[in-house]
Amino acid sequence: MSGLGVIVLAAGMGTRMKSRTHKVLHPVCGVPMGQHVIDAALALKPAKLVVVIGHQAETVRAAFEAPGVSFVLQSELNGTGDAVRRCREALAGCDDVMVLNGDCPLITAELLRDLAAARGQRPLAFVTCQVGDPGRLGRVQRDARGEPAAIVEAADYRGPEGPAEINAGQYVFDAAWLWERLPKVPMSAKGEYYLTHLVETAAKEASPGTTVSSDATEALGVDDRVKLAEAERTMRQRILTRHMLNGVTIQDPATTYIDASVTIEQDATILPNCHILGRSAVGEAAVIGPGTTLSNATIGAETAVRSSAIEDSRVGARCRIGPFAHIRGGANLADECELGNYAEVKNSNIGRGVTMHHFSYMGDADIGARTNIAAGSITCNFDGKQKHRTTIGADAFIGCDTMLIAPVTIGDGAFTATGAVVTRDVAPGETVAGIPARPFQRQAQD
Repeated sequence: MSGLGVIVLAAGMGTRMKSRTHKVLHPVCGVPMGQHVIDAALALKPAKLVVVIGHQAETVRAAFEAPGVSFVLQSELNGTGDAVRRCREALAGCDDVMVLNGDCPLITAELLRDLAAARGQRPLAFVTCQVGDPGRLGRVQRDARGEPAAIVEAADYRGPEGPAEINAGQYVFDAAWLWERLPKVPMSAKGEYYLTHLVETAAKEASPGTTVSSDATEALGVDDRVKLAEAERTMRQRILTRHMLNGVTIQDPATTYIDASVTIEQDATILPNCHILGRSAVGEAAVIGPGTTLSNATIGAETAVRSSAIEDSRVGARCRIGPFAHIRGGANLADECELGNYAEVKNSNIGRGVTMHHFSYMGDADIGARTNIAAGSITCNFDGKQKHRTTIGADAFIGCDTMLIAPVTIGDGAFTATGAVVTRDVAPGETVAGIPARPFQRQAQD
């Protein structure tokens, strides 16, 4: 929206979270809750977006730093009115100013669009919702015509208990009106300047603001661990629904956990008890699970991963992984590979069609196409001080219980016998056996 400036409030200490982590940095489905708010605002394509930082300022800045996002420091935490006032210079030239609380991760771009449109010719608009127990939330008071007359903070409220309309913490203002009146906001009894006072100001000027109604779940402000879990639960269901509507089969949503930053292509199937985390990407018609964890993993089309863990690695198309395989540390598997039970790969490049069926470890290795890694074979890649690489050519056969003492190179088509301890390079086509391994002439088979 041209002319729209957005302020995300993220300066407060969030003491009720009882955490060393800043409140807005607590993750909701793998993404800091404040980032969810920023992403919803960026979907409106604002002219400018400013995050107000204060408590743990540099940590928050580092978490949210991105193109199109700038920061304003609230050096003293003197309330929301003071936080917004500090953004005037940063939002110079904006016709409208939207103010959002950074602890409302369930807010959607659709609601924010409705909020921006609702203001019309009014000086301000803000989001409200009906709740059974307002608790620490500000209550909306309306005049005889139903117009918003004031927002009464919980500490100042003296009326009856029970259900009420509350202020959800999202506003949009006419910029000129806001900047003229914000300096006149009085200090509260707590020594803070409340942005909510401007609702009363508009009403007294006979030009009241207007409101947009929201579901209480969407407007949820997360200020303790109970509400954090509630937000996680709601966000997770949103994510699962989105993927299923996009053509992904999720067999048991109740036991499936998918982070907000995950991408899954059409016709993929997610079986029960799976966690798909971080920036993982699952290809078309892949089958994940049951009992699988992917973390920052890329899985190719038509690959099956069963009861396994893959972290910070890439697996190609039409591979078969598991059960109980572990791929980690920047591993890269080409297409049509097979890793079976208790096979582990770390920081290695595995060529097309490699088979590594069970009980083996390939770490810091480069393995050529169609090579077979038999049971119990490992790369001995650490000498006690540093890691070394192992290179295995194409079409090689690494026999059961082979120990490859890195750094070592095994040539194309080479063969290691069962139990070989390879301490020296093996030439292409050569067979080695023994401890330490030496050239060995295999008998021709009938």
